[in-house]
Amino acid sequence: MVHSAGAVAEQVKEFNATCDILGADVYPIRYPNVNNPSELKQVSVVGDVTQKMMKLAEAKKPVWLTLQIAWSGVIPPRHTLRFPTFPEERFMTYQAIINGARGIVYFGGHWPESLAEEDARLGWNWRFWRRVLRPVVEEIGNKSPLAPALVAAESKMPVTVEGGEGIEWCVREAGDEVFILACKREGETVQVKFRGLPQKIREGTVLFEEPRKVKAEGGSFTDWFGPLEVHVYRFRN
Repeated sequence: MVHSAGAVAEQVKEFNATCDILGADVYPIRYPNVNNPSELKQVSVVGDVTQKMMKLAEAKKPVWLTLQIAWSGVIPPRHTLRFPTFPEERFMTYQAIINGARGIVYFGGHWPESLAEEDARLGWNWRFWRRVLRPVVEEIGNKSPLAPALVAAESKMPVTVEGGEGIEWCVREAGDEVFILACKREGETVQVKFRGLPQKIREGTVLFEEPRKVKAEGGSFTDWFGPLEVHVYRFRN
């Protein structure tokens, strides 16, 4: 059951009994319009909506988020066409996962008014797939080095973050590896410190940014985050 991003939990909670999976669709990428709700203008609203759906689910059902390729609010002639960029799509995907989503759906590849000529013949936005969506899906697909962490339970490892506002993160353990997925909301570029890793960990890989690594000491490490930036860390425990 897919609720609107603006759904009020108290009003829709009674429908939980009718579904196996619940979630919401949230499409924040568009040009300003007087009809846009102010609370949906920032990309990081995806995290807010995910948190709201997690609370609604009460840990009894999985939550899936439906994210944007295109939607009615960017379709001509009433609106100006706009698609998420790769950094925006990647941020929305990871922010949803970090906040508890266990499934992601991407909506809007079918809108005829959004298709280039070659894609119109095929009925789907393959240009967007090649340029933006495929690299994101490859990071969270079953052949990704991150795949074992994405299906693992939330870790109880007491990782905390110091030094910057707007950082969101989750910790997953898979086999002898520890993964930290972290992102930053809008705002300033900040340097932050993660604490709470096992003391014996000395180094971690930043997945999808190879060959970049982070050095750990005493169970902590530091790194930089720009607005809407995502880092995925993998440590051997």
